[in-house]
Amino acid sequence: MRALVGALLAVGEGRRDTGWPARVLAAGVRDSAVHVVAPHGLTLEEVAYPPPEELGARAAVTRRVRTLPCSAAD
Repeated sequence: MRALVGALLAVGEGRRDTGWPARVLAAGVRDSAVHVVAPHGLTLEEVAYPPPEELGARAAVTRRVRTLPCSAAD
């Protein structure tokens, strides 16, 4: 969340174009150009879960997105 806020601040301040956060996210790796903001003032207000009947489908979608990095030995 702190990195997301940092990326959006860069756009809001005019240091980056509006498509930059999407490109960073699509790259799937951390970008050193994204400044992580301090946690002061950031508050988690809600954690929402899908209804119980949709949890299984949501878990399957989430698993398809996650990947483990391959080691040199693989």
